[in-house]
Amino acid sequence: MIVSVTGLVRTVLAAGAGAGLVYAAMQAPGAVALGPSSNADTSIEGGTTTVRSSALVCPGPELKGLPGLPDLPVGVTVSAAAAPERALTGLTLPRGGGAFSIGALAGGSAVAKAESRGVVASAPLTRPEAAVVRGSQSLAPGLAATQAWLVGTGDQRSLGVAACGRPSADSWLLAGAGAAGRQERLVLTNPGDNPVTVDVTLHGAKGPVASPNGKGVVVPSKGRTTVLLDSISGTEGSPAVHVVAEGGLVHAVVNDYWLDGSISAGSDDVSAAAPPSRNQVVAALPVNGVAGLRVVVPGDGEAVVQARALTPTGPKALPSGGVSRVPGGTVRDISLTGMPAGTYALQVRADVPVVAAGVVQRRTSMTVPGDFAWSSSTPAIRGVAGAPLPGGSLGAPVASALTLASTGAPANVEVVTTDAAGTASSRRLTLQADTATTVDLGGAATVWVHRLAGTGELRAGVVATATDAKGQLVSVLPLVDAALRTTTVGLLEVPE
Repeated sequence: MIVSVTGLVRTVLAAGAGAGLVYAAMQAPGAVALGPSSNADTSIEGGTTTVRSSALVCPGPELKGLPGLPDLPVGVTVSAAAAPERALTGLTLPRGGGAFSIGALAGGSAVAKAESRGVVASAPLTRPEAAVVRGSQSLAPGLAATQAWLVGTGDQRSLGVAACGRPSADSWLLAGAGAAGRQERLVLTNPGDNPVTVDVTLHGAKGPVASPNGKGVVVPSKGRTTVLLDSISGTEGSPAVHVVAEGGLVHAVVNDYWLDGSISAGSDDVSAAAPPSRNQVVAALPVNGVAGLRVVVPGDGEAVVQARALTPTGPKALPSGGVSRVPGGTVRDISLTGMPAGTYALQVRADVPVVAAGVVQRRTSMTVPGDFAWSSSTPAIRGVAGAPLPGGSLGAPVASALTLASTGAPANVEVVTTDAAGTASSRRLTLQADTATTVDLGGAATVWVHRLAGTGELRAGVVATATDAKGQLVSVLPLVDAALRTTTVGLLEVPE
């Protein structure tokens, strides 16, 4: 007989096209998580239905677990939440109870758990190992998780907030610099049952760095491996990291840590940027002093890159004009210093696919401590995107603000927040084409965003800040689609 694919679930994809793979052990094998649409009838040869199982990978403490280097005393707190029903308009939730939990990726009992939407479950992680956030049944759709840290003193003084996410076979991460004391650690996590081999290629201002280091990196099953990017190049001033996995999927995060002599200059985590595209948007970049935009051209051909800032009143030119020619395979840093203080979205358009990220500094002089934050580009939101906010889990005052951007056309948006008890409230906003606006989130515990109407491409990011006598600490959390629905495809026997 001949077997054709039409009914049995085969593969699991993350919410939205191009968002990456959700490893099959954590969802119904082969589900494709989609944005909002009417629920399809799944009684005949597959269809579209709400997810009943989901999982997100958290890398754990990034400054620990690198052979040959001492662990640094920075743990993280993982927080998870499921979007409130108010943010899931049009989605039919599975019947019966559900739960989500935080636990070690390698196995063992959960260290934190919740059974209600909108509430936050949190757990501190101190060991150099990854964690997994699992959602089941009615609490699988709309699951999101973050890991964060706040260190107010010492060499590791910084605020960091990073999304836990889904693994991928191919990802780009833009972060780091060649300054003395700057150190970048690439943390690779494998949630699968078999070892995965990874090739790590570093691109810079002159193109790919010629080095055998980073090739054939083995990431063990349900484990993580850390690669010090200095082993590939310790002097590259504009690094962009390309991660390609073979034999499975990995979750990749770069920790960028800067100790300037004896002065802490900050630290931040960087998640994978949106896949290469001719249109990239960095949803939130809080400029106040030194700032920049980094662009890498993955292909061989030269790119003509046009970049602009999106504001509440429309697009604005960058101080440099925003037009650059970037040779294929190379990285270009575009200065944003001189822009008026404020939070912007950045739009990057090119005639060939590119990848982009922004960076800001908070440092008044080279003789005082500071901090910095990276903000990666993200795909447009198709369903609902959100996250737990870091304030409550870190035990210290952390302010959060949401930046929303719409490109190409207007968009009507609903922003839903929950408080510590899980009670939801919402506000509706209208974004004009090619604009960005910022909303103070007050004391919210979680935030969720979805589009109500309009055809504009919607993106969002959260800016988190903490202020003390030494200055402001800052981090940016780009928001991406949460898994909502799965598309099942099955096997049908066709007579020969």
